[in-house]
Amino acid sequence: MPQDAYKVVAMESRGDIPARLRPHWDRKKVKRVVMTIPYNAKPYSNRTYIRDALKEKDIEIDKDELTQVVKAVRDAMHRVVPGPMAVMKWIEDEVSRALARGLTELEWTTPSGFVVHQSIMKKHFEILNLQLLGRCKLKVATDDSDTVDKARHKAATAPNLIHSLDASLLHLATMRFNHPIALIHDSVLCRATDMSILSTLVRETYMQLFAKHDYLQDFANQIGAETNPPIIGDLEPSNVLKSTYFFC
Repeated sequence: MPQDAYKVVAMESRGDIPARLRPHWDRKKVKRVVMTIPYNAKPYSNRTYIRDALKEKDIEIDKDELTQVVKAVRDAMHRVVPGPMAVMKWIEDEVSRALARGLTELEWTTPSGFVVHQSIMKKHFEILNLQLLGRCKLKVATDDSDTVDKARHKAATAPNLIHSLDASLLHLATMRFNHPIALIHDSVLCRATDMSILSTLVRETYMQLFAKHDYLQDFANQIGAETNPPIIGDLEPSNVLKSTYFFC
């Protein structure tokens, strides 16, 4: 039976938000937060998403209530999906350690053989004084400096790792699909008569990537991690072969 992750997090967090908001609390209020936390969205952006979602229903929220709501949603995420949250924390910690050891860039190879080279340096800035429409001053980034941007490295690694694995799954699955195909962002299009073939190939490729191999440990080895990645409990990737609904 399909499960709605947004609805599960909304219901899990509902008891910890202000009582006056509970009658209005649903999946849509938490959707953007749940979607973006895996890409390292921080509480500040979470606040904007929740405020905007409530404002669509003409519900205003003050600063203290918003702090309470953001905490409730993030705490719910830790209870509902503790594995991914632990992995994100582990990645941030290991990136910090790698940079502290003197690394200036990170590199890893995806299961499809693509080499990801992540170099993020702090920017040089120039101040521009403008005259049009009243005097104003703008700070504009020009080029890279020689200083590693540790904060951006920490924030970027989990999203970039996810995207690189998504790309590998797409690459390896489509290489086996000898039929017309079109790709638009995160959508895969094929003829209706070929859909069952593509669906099977995507599932089989996913299982091969994550059930037959421990890629997270491979990633740990490639970046010289000092600790082992978290254990993801009873997750069984091979179950995807018999899953009616599968999105990746």
